[in-house]
Amino acid sequence: MSGRQLVIGTAGHIDHGKSALVRALTGVDPDRLPEEQARGMTIDLGFAHLAAEGVDLYFVDVPGHERFIRNMVAGATGIDAAVMVVAADDGVMPQTREHAELLGLLGLRRCVLVISKCDLADAGWRAEVEAEAREVLRGAGIEPVAAVHTSVQSGVGLDALRGTLIHLAGEAVERAAEPVGSPSWFRLPIDRAFLVPGRGVVVTGTAWHGRVAQGDELELWPGARRVRVRDMQSHNLPRESAADRLRLALNLVGVALGQVQRGCELATAGAMAETACVDVRLAALRMPGRTARGTLRVRLHLATSELSARLRLREQGEGGPRFAQLRPLEPIVCSWGQRFVLRDDGGARTLGGGVVLNPFAAPWTAKRPADAERLSALSGPDPAVRLEAICAAAGWNVIPDARLPTAAGLGGADQVQGLAERLLVDGKLVRIGADGGGSVYVHADLVGRSADAVVARVERAVTANPRFAGVPRGEWTGWMPGECPQRLRAGLAAWLLERGRVELVNGFVLPAGRGDSLSEADRALLDALMTELDAGGLQPPSPQALRARNARTQKRCDELLRLALARGKLVRLGEDMLVSVGRWQEAAQRVSEAIRARGPLTVSDIRTLLGSSRKFIVPLCESFDAAGVTHRSGDVRGAGPRAADQASSNNSMKESISKRSNSPS
Repeated sequence: MSGRQLVIGTAGHIDHGKSALVRALTGVDPDRLPEEQARGMTIDLGFAHLAAEGVDLYFVDVPGHERFIRNMVAGATGIDAAVMVVAADDGVMPQTREHAELLGLLGLRRCVLVISKCDLADAGWRAEVEAEAREVLRGAGIEPVAAVHTSVQSGVGLDALRGTLIHLAGEAVERAAEPVGSPSWFRLPIDRAFLVPGRGVVVTGTAWHGRVAQGDELELWPGARRVRVRDMQSHNLPRESAADRLRLALNLVGVALGQVQRGCELATAGAMAETACVDVRLAALRMPGRTARGTLRVRLHLATSELSARLRLREQGEGGPRFAQLRPLEPIVCSWGQRFVLRDDGGARTLGGGVVLNPFAAPWTAKRPADAERLSALSGPDPAVRLEAICAAAGWNVIPDARLPTAAGLGGADQVQGLAERLLVDGKLVRIGADGGGSVYVHADLVGRSADAVVARVERAVTANPRFAGVPRGEWTGWMPGECPQRLRAGLAAWLLERGRVELVNGFVLPAGRGDSLSEADRALLDALMTELDAGGLQPPSPQALRARNARTQKRCDELLRLALARGKLVRLGEDMLVSVGRWQEAAQRVSEAIRARGPLTVSDIRTLLGSSRKFIVPLCESFDAAGVTHRSGDVRGAGPRAADQASSNNSMKESISKRSNSPS
C-alpha cells in the first residue's frame, strides 16, 4: 500500500463506457452483480483498485441510467476526483448533464474529461463533443483538469489517462465537503454490507477522515450501536490500521446483517449524534411551478443515505445567501460543511443542493425565527466565529465537547480547546460545570441573561419581604431558570457565586452588596441583642424581655431578631425562646461527647450536664433530635445520625437548624 491515494468516481450517461474504462485501467470488472453482467448495464456501485508508480487509485463506478441516480449520488459522495465519460459517437446526453450538476452540488472540483469510443468518430466531431462537455462541466462549477480521448478497443489514450490520474493523486486533494481542520475523529459512510461465512458482517465505504485500527470500538448510526472492528482490508490487502481517504472493508462484531445497510455510518464513539432538524445554505434550488417559499417535501441525499425530508425556506434578502431548514422524516447524522443533494419527492429530477451549517438546529417557529446573522456566521471560514455561533444557537441545549468538531467543522479536541480559550478570554463563552463531572461551553449572552433574571428574582424577594434574608444555600440551585437543564443548574448557581453576582452570608444567598446593608443604628442594635443573648448562655432572655429593654425600638428589634434567625445566627427553641447558634453548638458538642462516653442520656442527665432549667432543656433536646445530633428512644437519647459530624460541620449544622424557623414568637 502506497502513501498516496485518490478515490475516483466515474460519471456519465448510460452505455458511454464507464465500466469498460475502469476494467481496461485496472483489470477488474466493476459490474459485480449477475444482472449487471447479463444486461451490460451498471445498476449499483462497483469498485476497483489500481496500484501504479507508488500511487493507489480507487475507482467507484456509478450507474448512468436515470432510474439509478440515487446509487450514483451514494457513490459520488466521498470521492476526491471524477472521470466524466462522454462517448464520442453520442456526445453530451441527459445523464451527462445531470451527473455534472450532481458533482457540482457535492462540491467536487477535480475532474478529468474522457471522450470515450474515440475510434467511432472523426477528430472534428470529437473536438465538438469535447467543447460541449467542457461547457456542461463549467456550468456546474467544474473546470476539467484535462481532457483525454480514449478507446478501450485499441488502447488509445489509456496510458495518458492513467498518468493524469497518478499526477492528480500526487497533488494536495481539495475536497469541499470536508470540514476545515483535518478532523481527527473517524467517519465512514457505508455503501455496502454483506455476510462473510465464518467471519460475520462486513461493511465497505470510503473513510472520510480520522484513523481506525483493529480492536477499535465505533458507533454505528443511526442508533449509536457500539460495534468493534475485528479486522479490516483495503482492496483485499489486510491492514491493522487505516487513515482517511482509503476504501475500506471492515469486519464488525456486535451487529447483525439486518441492522446495517447502505446509508448507515461508522464514527468515533461520542463524535456524532442523531438529529431531526438541520440548518443549511442552499447552493441552488429549482422549483418549477412553485414559489420559492414555504415548505415542501423532498428526497434528501446525504452521504450514502437517501430519505424523505421537509424543506422549510427562509425569506431571501436581496442578493443574500439562501438559508433553509431540513427536517428529515427519520433521524440522520451529519456534520458542518457536509454537502447534500435534493431531488423531488418522486425522485424524478434534481432540485438543487447545499451545505450543512448547523447539524443540531432548533426548529424555526414564530417565536424563534431563523437568525440570518447567526446563519451567516456559521457559513463563514473563521472557526472561532463558527464555534461561538454554534454555542449561541444551541442555547441551553448545550453541545458536548466531543461533538463540537462535528457541529462547527473543527479538527478535534485540541482545536476546540484552543479556540474556546480565546472565546472565554474575550467574554463570549462561559464554562459551566455539569452534574456527574465535567463542564460545557455556554454562550456568555445567554448566561448573562439568565444570571440577571435570577438576581432580579432574589432582589424582588428581599425587597418584598423584610423577613426574607436570602435563599438557603441548599435551595439555591432550585432558583435557576426553568430553561436551564437540571444537570447544569448547580453549575450555574456556583458560577453566580464565583463571579460575585450574589454572595453567601451565613449559609444564605443574597444579591451582591446586600449581605451587609444594615444602617449603623441597626447594626449597633443587632450587635447589642446578640451580645445579650450570647451572654445568657443556656438561660437567655426571652424575646419579650429583649423588647421590654428596647422599648423605643420594639418593632425594629423584632425585625432584627428575624433577620438573625434567617441568617443562622440564632436558633429558636419552642415557642418563645432564642439561643445564639454558638451556644447551641457548644451544648450539642458536650451532649454528643457525654453520650459517646457514657451511653444514652435522659433529659435529667442533660439538664445536670448543661446546668439549665427543665423549661429550657426540653425544647433544646428536641432541637438536637431535629438536627440529628441525638436520637430519642423512649425516655433516653442516644447518638443521632449527624452526631459524628457535629464538631466538624458547624456550617451545615447551622443551616439545618436555622431552617426550622425564621421568626421569633
